[in-house]
Amino acid sequence: TNFDLVEIAKSKEPIDKVDVWLGKENELDVYVDQDIYKIIKKAQKRLLKITTKYLGPVEAPIEKDQVIGKLRVVYDENLLGEYELLASKSIKKVNIFTRLLKSLNYLIWGDV
Repeated sequence: TNFDLVEIAKSKEPIDKVDVWLGKENELDVYVDQDIYKIIKKAQKRLLKITTKYLGPVEAPIEKDQVIGKLRVVYDENLLGEYELLASKSIKKVNIFTRLLKSLNYLIWGDV
């Protein structure tokens, strides 16, 4: 009775969005391929931290189910688990003219 089963993530459901560089879309949903649950003390739930870690923005082209980063589950400064974040769909690279314009825009304004 002092512990709770906490749902961290459901399999195949979007967890977060990541930025995409030079892709036909600017954002991409990421997910894990398994259900993630942890047993946590009821009074200590605030010590549970879930973070997504990736080097971004992720450069296109991106294939569906490509590993994009990691989902980290930390409880009271202890790493409970690290899971692969997968791309929810494929994203193609934009054409050469759009790449050139986006690159110039980035150099001048710093926008991604």
